[in-house]
Amino acid sequence: MISALTGPPPSLAAQFAIGLAAGIVVGAWHFVSLNWNWPLFANGKTAAALALQCARIALTCSLLLILARVGALALLVGMAGVLLARRLAMLRYGGLP
Repeated sequence: MISALTGPPPSLAAQFAIGLAAGIVVGAWHFVSLNWNWPLFANGKTAAALALQCARIALTCSLLLILARVGALALLVGMAGVLLARRLAMLRYGGLP
């Protein structure tokens, strides 16, 4: 089986761009979905809340695994993108002054 990830690694600039874009997008979804998740727990919809929680974690872990296969820089910058998205979500939805 031939895969795009079995060839030569992408350039450092490409790893940086891929990691940052993917990290911000998945991080934004991960942290914004917390705003959807807590009302499910509060209203007793435990099954739906746990399903959303598992989806959040699975998507984030999948992204980090894919970025690790792309390259170390992509993984590090992707995690930085997730942390940037966390900071923006905290500013938007409260929690940070």
